[in-house]
Amino acid sequence: MKSKVLLSAAATVLVALPAAGASAFEAMSLKSNDITYQGHLLVSQQEVDSAKDFIDSMAKQGIDFLANPDLTLEQRKREFKKLLQSSFDIKTIGRFTMGRYWGSASEEQKKEFQKLFETMVIDVYSRRFSDYNGQEFEIKSARPEGRADVIVQSYIVDDNDQKISVDWRVRKKNGSYKVIDIIVEGVSMATTQRSEFASIIQRGGGQVDVLIAHLKS
Repeated sequence: MKSKVLLSAAATVLVALPAAGASAFEAMSLKSNDITYQGHLLVSQQEVDSAKDFIDSMAKQGIDFLANPDLTLEQRKREFKKLLQSSFDIKTIGRFTMGRYWGSASEEQKKEFQKLFETMVIDVYSRRFSDYNGQEFEIKSARPEGRADVIVQSYIVDDNDQKISVDWRVRKKNGSYKVIDIIVEGVSMATTQRSEFASIIQRGGGQVDVLIAHLKS
């Protein structure tokens, strides 16, 4: 399954920031009330194949606007926003990146954070994605991960013909597949972003408002 898509920025991807493996995301995500897997069966092979097809389809959707030279940056941002909202569980990712501070945040703070987090992702990465020049993206395989998820393994060939390992953690939620993490060269992007946000809050005396102010700046 080869396609060309501007996911070389996935080497910095979705949410980019200290290194941790995919297991850290699984350990917390399976405990969080809004993302706890409620079933008891392992992921079936059919679900594994469907998750793999989902990532392939998402990549092809990206080609439609990333490879279109007639689109302005604002148009790319709008298309990227639609792709993000349809293919990524941004609320789950956002909640995870706040870590233990999510529990102490007020409902108003949570709502504002989620809005700012989504805006940050769209703004930062749509700009990075504007550098697309036809890098090769190939899906290698897919496997079950825990009771709820599928890891779709892929790689991106950069401008120096170096293969960058990019794994997509996919979860089926409300009947639809969604990306909940991207693991680049073994580093979980969601966990990395969570660590950066924790540092910002800690430097601000443990106040969630400090992170919100940072995202506004």
